[in-house]
This record gives sequence, C-alpha cells and structure tokens, in this order.
Amino acid sequence: MAFAQQTPFFHPSAILTRHKNKFTIYNKHLISDTDTPFMQKLIIEKLFKAGDNANFHRLLQYFFSHRQRLLYALIGILGVAVSTVFFNKLIQVLTDTGFNGQNPDLVWQAPLVLITIFAVNGVCLYLTSYNVAWVSARVVSDIRGLMFDRMLLLPSRYNQQYPSAHVLSKFTVDANTAVNLTSEVFITLVRDTLVSIALVCMLLYFNWQLTLIITIIFPILAILSRKYKAKMRAINQESHRINLDLSHSIQETYEAHKVVKLFSGQALEQNRFKKITSDLLHYAKKSARASSANAPITQFIAAFALSIVMFFAMYQSADGLTTAGGFISFMLVMIQLIPPLKNLSNVSNPKQRMLIAADHVFGFIDEQAEKDTGMQRIEHAKGAIQFHQVSLQYDAQSAPALNDFTLNIHAGEKIALVGRSGSGKTSLINLIPRFLEPTSGLISLDGFSLADIQLSSLRKQLALVSQDVTLFNQSLYSNVVYGTDNVTDEQVEQALRAANLWEFVQSQPEHWHINIGNNGNKLSGGQRQRVAIARAILKNAPVLILDEATSALDNESERLVQQALERLMQNRTTIMIAHRLSTIEKADRIIVMDHGRIVESGTHHELLALRGTYAQLHHHPETLLE
Repeated sequence: MAFAQQTPFFHPSAILTRHKNKFTIYNKHLISDTDTPFMQKLIIEKLFKAGDNANFHRLLQYFFSHRQRLLYALIGILGVAVSTVFFNKLIQVLTDTGFNGQNPDLVWQAPLVLITIFAVNGVCLYLTSYNVAWVSARVVSDIRGLMFDRMLLLPSRYNQQYPSAHVLSKFTVDANTAVNLTSEVFITLVRDTLVSIALVCMLLYFNWQLTLIITIIFPILAILSRKYKAKMRAINQESHRINLDLSHSIQETYEAHKVVKLFSGQALEQNRFKKITSDLLHYAKKSARASSANAPITQFIAAFALSIVMFFAMYQSADGLTTAGGFISFMLVMIQLIPPLKNLSNVSNPKQRMLIAADHVFGFIDEQAEKDTGMQRIEHAKGAIQFHQVSLQYDAQSAPALNDFTLNIHAGEKIALVGRSGSGKTSLINLIPRFLEPTSGLISLDGFSLADIQLSSLRKQLALVSQDVTLFNQSLYSNVVYGTDNVTDEQVEQALRAANLWEFVQSQPEHWHINIGNNGNKLSGGQRQRVAIARAILKNAPVLILDEATSALDNESERLVQQALERLMQNRTTIMIAHRLSTIEKADRIIVMDHGRIVESGTHHELLALRGTYAQLHHHPETLLE
C-alpha cells in the first residue's frame, strides 16, 4: 500500500463512525481496518491490550495517518539500535586484539569506526526526533480541528452545564498532553524495545549462559509495572480533576474581579484557591513518591541480576570459558540494557496520564451534537410564529418553565413579553432558535414545525439583540458584518447610520477598522448595544428577538439605542422582553406571563384598563425583578 500523502486528514469528507467501541476513520489519508500496516498492528495489537485503552487506539490512528513520517522515525530508531550493537562489538574487538598488539591496523581504524558509529547514531536520533515532533504537531492541529468543529455543534445545554475553563482546558492541556505523551510512549516503546532486543541478542552472542541467568529480571519487572500502572492511573485521574477545578477557580476570580473587590471576597477566594492547590500538592507528592520509588527498585533488581552475572562470569573465566574482552563487552551491554528496561518499566506513568487526557479529548469529540432532523429550507420567512400547547421542563426544577403555552404571532407583529423574573419569558424566546427543545407541544414558523426546518435555515430567519451583547476581539467592521456574506461598504454604512453609530465611526482615525477589544471593552455600553443592532440590521432577518436590549443604559444611550431599535423593528416580526415598561408601550400586543402561562394579553391601554397584573406591574415596575 502506498504511503498517504502528507496533507491534513481533517476534511469534510472524513466520516467518523463508532463500531464496537472503536472508531474507524474512512478517509483517503487514514488507514482502514482491512488495510492496516504491519507497524500499526505491532503497536496497537501487540504492545497494548485491546480493551484497556480504546481511545489510545483511536489516537494512534491519527498518528498513523502520517505513517510515512513515522516510517522515517522507525528507520532512525533501527539505526540507533544497530549503531549501539556495532559500538559494543568495537569495544570487544579493541579489548581482545587492540591493546595487545595483535591487530595494529586498529590504531587508525578504530577511531574512524567510532566516529562513523556516533555520526550514524546522531543522524538517526535527529531523524527520529524531528519526524515524531512533526507528526505530533500535525496531530495536535488535527485533533483541535475536530474538537473545535464539535464545539460549534454542541447543544446549548452543554454550554450551560460546563464553564468555559472546562472546555479551554481540553483544547490547551488535554490535547497537548494526549498527543505529546503518545509521542513519548511511542518512542519509548519502539526505541527501547528494539534497543533491548538488540542488546539481548548481543548478550546471547557474547555468552548465552550468562544471558539466561539475567532473564529472571523480566517477569519481576512486569509484575512491578502492572502494580505501578494501576496506582498511577488513580493518582493521575484525581490530579486531572483538581487541575480542572484550579482553572475554573482562576477564571471565575479573574472575570468576577469587580464582585470580588466590592464584596470583599479576596479572603474567600484565597481560601478556595489554597484548598485546591493543597489537594493538588497532596496528589503531586503521591505521584512523586510512586515515581521516585519505581526507578531505584528497578535499578536494585537489575543490580542484583548484575551481581549474579559477575559471580558466574568470574567462575567461567577461571575455567577459560570467557575472554576479558567478552566479559567487558557483556558487562557493558548489561549496563546499557538497564536504561531501556527502566524506561519501559516507567512508561506506565506517562501512559496513564496520556490515557486520561485521551479519554477527555475523545469524550469531548464524541459529545452528542444538537439534533438537526429538519429537511425543510426557508429562503425568507414571512415571520408568523405559533406556539401550540408548549411545555418545557428543566431537569433540575420541579415546576415547569412553560406550561401548556399557546400563542399565535402574526407576520410583522410586535409582541412584548412581560412578567416577573422566572415567569418563563427567556425560556420562551430560547425555544424559537431551538437553543432549547420543548418537552411537549408544537412550535411553527410560517406553518412549518421548527423541528422540520433545517437549523441553519431556521436561524437565518432570526436576529437577536440582548442585554448581554457578545462581540469579538476584532475590528468594528468585522463585528458588524459577522456571518453575513456578500455585503457592500454602502450596506455597512447604512446599517451603522441606522444604528446611530456613523458619527462615532467617522470620529475614529482608523474609521471602522478600529479594534473594539475583548467583547467590545473599548466601547461604552450604549455603543456595544448599537454594534449589535447594526449587525442585526445588516442580517435583515424577518424575525427579531429583543432581550432586555435597553436595560442598564443611561438616558442618552437608551434614547440612541431606542431610535436604532425602532428602525430595526420596521417590517419585522418582533418579540421583545423588557423590564422598562416604557420601551414596550408601543407594542402591537403585550403578553403578560406568570408561572409559564399567559395571564393577560392586549395593548398597553387595554391592559391598563383591566386593572389586573399588567396594571400592577406598570404602577410597581420594581416587582419585575422579584
């Protein structure tokens, strides 16, 4: 089979399918189950147990998609093993015939051979290190590409359940750890296994009787390795969990610095941080004790075997069964055999950390994407929305957020949702773009059930402006045109004018190419809202959702934002939530909600005349926040 081309395997044509707890990657850049190279079978099937680490097997698949580079690395490893054999043979020849004058040509031959051996060894080490590092960098890039692609498809419940530090750790820590330690484990297993085999062959060549004696070391090391492996896995799993808590604590404290300072929470955060670092230190010490004890125990066993060999070698020497050169070379090979054996016995620690990281990486990649079963596409909706007996129940709450909710919204109608906190307003608007799925009932757009409309097509019909504006650390222009294709500068200018931002843009030396900072922190609150409005205007979606769009603004900013919103709402179906009732008095219909149900419906004047719930809210608007 020809080697795969060195191009990224992460491509839209790649399809991942799960089969018997194992992923087979069908792509011309990746191997298949029926066409597995010998080297891959050796690593996956021989050196590892099939049921022990399925995710490690998956990770190796990504490495073997670059198997030409790995072949270069393997050639380098073989070169290191062969050069080690020749070095030991040279020492034997020098000892037996070089220092007693039997072979005078060795005076000039031996230095040349020695230089050649170490030159070959150096080139082979470079060949191995460079190609493994090259493959590792590519695999990290490929894995992160898959993770980012999965992140874009995650349902909103995942974002609500896990903090951003949790996801960031998977990208920056777990992906690097999994790939880099896989490289380390791969190099250790292949290199040290081949070197050990070569050295054992040398031992058999020099003295097969003494070689049989030292074989007692292998079963003992295998037993120690198995016990050490189980212990280190438990320690590393707990350490990884605490590291996630550490990242979360740092992120929360950093982002909530205003709350921490205003409420004198420094001591509280310090105690929480100290508790986490104390736990982390505890497991770091346990890991250090286990790691530190493994090496000297291995060395002691090797030294014990070495002492037995010395005893029998002296016995053989007395009977003339071995030469000085043979014994010295045998001892040198035995000493050289200790490091690779020690590396093989210590490989459990990085392997366990690698497996934990791989489990987290592939656990993220395997997360269920949000459901998109719809086949219907809508080019430009009219904007009629119907809720028919819709109920929504959160897992963590006993009472439903929405209860048998029914509402018909006509195309182009401006609907305001009013109610105390917890009445179900936000849950209702999150159902429209399908950030949430109803427990029961039906929601439709222009007569089509939302579940039957493709998600991408559905969301193209919607624009959102909320109190929590999300902007990107890019230019103002990039934020306004975000996600909109084939727009002209004239259209962008019109959107900025309509959003009352054009004067601000003209006052900037960089015009609309000004960088607005992280989440727009270089702008005022009103300017950030108006950037979001300009983005919504440019999208020109037929359905507009306003979620507290004018909340927490000063009077001047609110006036400019309200003007921009009025332009934005023209000829669009608009659903708005507002705590300031003055912003919704011009709505075509006001829907008053309480405990997930509609309790009143009508215009502003009609509801005031009823002297019911809306009238109470209007006279006591502070109760909207209760």
